[in-house]
Amino acid sequence: MAKSEEQNKIIRDQRYEEIGSAALKVFARKGFAATKISDITALSKVSYGLFYHYFESKEHIYEALIFNVLDMFIETVEKAEKKSDSPWEQLSWFTEITFAGSLEKASDRHLLIIGALKSDPASEDIKEKMIEKYLTAVKGIARIIENGQAQGQFMDGDPLELAVNYISLSQGLTLWNARDLYPIEFSVDKVMRHLKA
Repeated sequence: MAKSEEQNKIIRDQRYEEIGSAALKVFARKGFAATKISDITALSKVSYGLFYHYFESKEHIYEALIFNVLDMFIETVEKAEKKSDSPWEQLSWFTEITFAGSLEKASDRHLLIIGALKSDPASEDIKEKMIEKYLTAVKGIARIIENGQAQGQFMDGDPLELAVNYISLSQGLTLWNARDLYPIEFSVDKVMRHLKA
C-alpha cells in the first residue's frame, strides 16, 4: 500500500530532525573544521545521498543549525514576554523552559554558538547576523527585567547587564553540569535569586 503525502512528509521531517540532531552533536564536540559529513551520516544512520537531499553542504547545515538555535532562543523569550504573568513569573517560566530539555542538547547548542562566533569558516556577514539575533533575545530578557524593576521585583541596575549576568549563570550551569564533575541541581531560585529586589 502506497504511503500518503502526509506520511511521507512526517518521514521527511523526521529524517531532517535526525540529521540535524546528529550534526548538532558532532559540530558541538568536534568544531566545524574537524567535522566531516561522514561523521554526521554515520551518527544519523543516513546515506550521503539522503544527507545531500536535505542539505547542500557542510556549511549549509552548520548555518541552518546556528540560526535554528538562535531563532528558538528569540521565540522562547518572546513567548515569555507575551505571558500575562508578572515579569518575575515571565522570567521564572523562561528559566524553567531553559532547563527543561535534555542537558546534552542544551550543552551542544551553547557549544555550537560559542564555536560559531569564534569559527573562521563563518563569514563576517553570518557572524553579524548571529550577534544581532543573540542580542535580540538578550534585549528581550532585559525588557522583562526592566518591567520587573518598575514593579519592585528585580534589583536595581542596568537591565541589559543584569540580563547578561542571568544568561551567563544559566549557560554556565548548563556547561558545568554537562561535564558531570560535580553536578549542581537546578532550581529556578538558584538561577534567579541574584536578581531579586
